Amino acid sequence: MDLLKPDSSLWILLIIILLGVCVVGVLFILTQQNTLKAIRPEHRELRPGQVWLQLIPLINLYWQFIVVTRIADSISRQNASFQDDSILGIPDYDAVAAVGKRPTYAMGIAFCTLMVANSVLSYISSLAMLQGVVALGGIICWIIYWVQLAEVKRKLVRSQQTVGPGF
Repeated sequence: MDLLKPDSSLWILLIIILLGVCVVGVLFILTQQNTLKAIRPEHRELRPGQVWLQLIPLINLYWQFIVVTRIADSISRQNASFQDDSILGIPDYDAVAAVGKRPTYAMGIAFCTLMVANSVLSYISSLAMLQGVVALGGIICWIIYWVQLAEVKRKLVRSQQTVGPGF
């Protein structure tokens, strides 16, 4: 098989890989959107629908930093509000411990930074090995960030169910 000649099986494989990457990307952005939806509107730093701006090429390199930062700040504001929602004035100690912290922030910024670095390194052919290492690190940070985000979303949804309506 000559790589310069397009082979139908190679094209099919590339299309399948591209579709898989698109599906995973959409699922990730849905997690971000649903996390923001689980936060009370008055505590949100970003409207849930704005996470989809990450799909715009080049703009996404900047916007992903904004999304990660504002989601972390929204979670922090929501956690701070849980102190006032306690039953009989007894605070939720997990919420109290989380006050002032920005959950998901560090790993999210690491993922964003590594992905931007990977994009820059892709234009420097002599650093292909470094680009591979940076890309792998970015993917690992992205997966960890996604897991953290899903866990925070699960806790927020669970807290809505125990506190009751009003979210």
